[in-house]
Amino acid sequence: MKKSKLLPWATAIMLVVGVAVLAAVYWNRNVTVDELSFSGNVITEIEVLTEAANVEFGVHPDSLDLSAIVQRIEKVDYVKSATPYIEPNGDLNIEIKERTPVALLIKDEKRAYVDAEGVKLPIFENKTFNLPLVYGFDASSHSDTLKSEAFKQISTFLTEAKQNKFGWLTISEVAYNKEEGVVALSQENGVKLLFGSNDFRIKLENWEAFYTEVIRVKGIQTMQQVDLRFNNQVVTREG
Repeated sequence: MKKSKLLPWATAIMLVVGVAVLAAVYWNRNVTVDELSFSGNVITEIEVLTEAANVEFGVHPDSLDLSAIVQRIEKVDYVKSATPYIEPNGDLNIEIKERTPVALLIKDEKRAYVDAEGVKLPIFENKTFNLPLVYGFDASSHSDTLKSEAFKQISTFLTEAKQNKFGWLTISEVAYNKEEGVVALSQENGVKLLFGSNDFRIKLENWEAFYTEVIRVKGIQTMQQVDLRFNNQVVTREG
């Protein structure tokens, strides 16, 4: 019977696998998790994340319930997702992706930040954002995520406005009206701006062009309302 001969590359693969197995055995037996670090967090304090993670130190990496750790961290305000990674030396790093507020909700005496997905976020004294004000929605930070068609329109508008630096800087308040769609007030002089219910990117570009070509010449104090809902024209009410 002929003896089988292993090809050089097959031998190399077997050696690599063997080394990997030995390394894994050594890692599981000798490495313990003694350090915790976070990355990606800007709004959320490390102390808050550390407390939420509640990591048990001095245990082997395979003894950690990473899924439970992630679930606890993702309950923290402003945390959208948490991704854990254990370094070769056993240190646990958790990459944080935070929610970004796009507006400040105001209703009666209640206020809360809200992100583009409609998730309401609390206001912290040491964390403030210069954002447009949005009226007409429940501002209780512990109530359900905003999912109405009206908020979806406003969210889409604000997302486009944030991409358009001029629009983001010149808009101060936003609301939704069934007949007029998204309605905003200009930062300067509180001019009523009608954006309708679609094509917000184009309408924001039209607003910038109209401001540059007309308002800078006439003066914004001459305007009461600028209607940008139509594709080929801008209708104004002056006075």
